[in-house]
Amino acid sequence: MFLLSLGRSIIFALQSFWRNIWLSIATIFVVTLALLSINFLVGINAISESAVNLVKEKVDVSVYFKPSIKESKIAEVKSHLETIPQVKSIVYRSPEDNLAEFKSRHQDDQTITETLSEVEGNPLGATLIIKAKKLADYPEILQAVDNPAYAELIEEKSYDDHQTVISRINGLADSVKKGGLVVSIIFVIIAALIIFNTVRIAIFTHNTEIGVMKLVGASNWFVRSPFVIENVISGIIACIISTITIYIILFFAQPYIVNFFQGVDVNLISYFNIHFIAIFGLELLGIVLLNIVSSLLALGRYLKV
Repeated sequence: MFLLSLGRSIIFALQSFWRNIWLSIATIFVVTLALLSINFLVGINAISESAVNLVKEKVDVSVYFKPSIKESKIAEVKSHLETIPQVKSIVYRSPEDNLAEFKSRHQDDQTITETLSEVEGNPLGATLIIKAKKLADYPEILQAVDNPAYAELIEEKSYDDHQTVISRINGLADSVKKGGLVVSIIFVIIAALIIFNTVRIAIFTHNTEIGVMKLVGASNWFVRSPFVIENVISGIIACIISTITIYIILFFAQPYIVNFFQGVDVNLISYFNIHFIAIFGLELLGIVLLNIVSSLLALGRYLKV
């Protein structure tokens, strides 16, 4: 009996959907815009996370040892620093590796090349490159490196602090997110109002039919369900259109995103594929709930059954 009633409700909902096709299209259009603006925020979040992670990977403490320091002493320092809880990894680079990299980096500088050829032996010492588990851990590591016991061993220390860059990226992303969030909220409110008025107009259009259904003993649920189902159908169609549209946009935008963010591994299509259920599933659930709530509010206000 329930399935029969549900089937009839769906048929009535589809009939009403086509009778009020322009209202249905308007509802679908606004809901689609709301979903696209939300997906825009998701994309901005993915890009900002990738950019920040790239910058974080470049943050490290480099400890340059004097050329005369023996490898055994450097190994002792490395072993001690590895006991610090904040240290994620320590990479040892030999004097030979440093010299080879230096020559490669300045191969076009004739003056430096000639100077190196005149110098006997290797003027560079070994290096320890230290990475922390978190950005906030670097002060502790720097304090450990500044140990007076290492003063005679270390020639120079450098800390590549990219906190300013990270703050700027986060600040820009937050500003864009806030603007996008305002736009999304506006579209959601407009969508709710359109759904509300669509139900009200549908009730007015079917006023006679509703009266007949009540006279023959139709339940309140049976009278209300077609209006709710009609708007849920609109929401589902909007989700499908939004999903297709966002993938079309990403397909054409991906090359420009890669060129703009050179050095940042940003593949939004892959990101949306990996989080497909989380993103579009939650959006579908949210829009269906919005349609149900808006429809029930309109029914409670205008349908006296």
